Amino acid sequence: MSTVAVILAADTGEGFSSPKYLTSIDGVPMVRRVVLDSLEWNVHGRVVVIGPDDELVADAISDLSVTVIVDPEWEEGASSPLRAALDHIMRDRQVSNCVIARADQPGVSARVVDALVERAHETHADAVVPKYRYARGWPVVIGHGLLERLLGLEGDFQLHDVISTHASAIEEYHFDELGKQILDSADQVMHRRR
Repeated sequence: MSTVAVILAADTGEGFSSPKYLTSIDGVPMVRRVVLDSLEWNVHGRVVVIGPDDELVADAISDLSVTVIVDPEWEEGASSPLRAALDHIMRDRQVSNCVIARADQPGVSARVVDALVERAHETHADAVVPKYRYARGWPVVIGHGLLERLLGLEGDFQLHDVISTHASAIEEYHFDELGKQILDSADQVMHRRR
């Protein structure tokens, strides 16, 4: 059985004057920074789902070992890019878990992802979510049973709400640190913590 990472990069964010995922993070486009982080994770494959500015974003990671999926319906909301990725990875019957990560959260370490994946393998939970001090965060690991349910969702939603509603077994993995900041707006990029 295998684990695949899905990196979601299919939204515009707030206040970006140029493509969000090409915004420089320490001199590297944001999407590339996250994909480079993911190359250290203990997963068997990586899928990046892109939406707006697809050709430019794809070009920023074209030399890296990832599968790029363009979601033409990205404007529908959070469900569409996730469905596009899941439709692709669920064709491989060996996939048992999926790490859902955000391309606007650079710096997620292999230590964090590997701990979540290991807990998923140990418990066979529908979902394993990190809890950084007092709050749930990203990335999350989704088990095969919940992946099938996510394929049927439509519209815009918060994945943590869906997990709470649809997962029969949720594991929280506690970290005694703050999670890496999500850079969803240009203002957050400008004032990001390291």
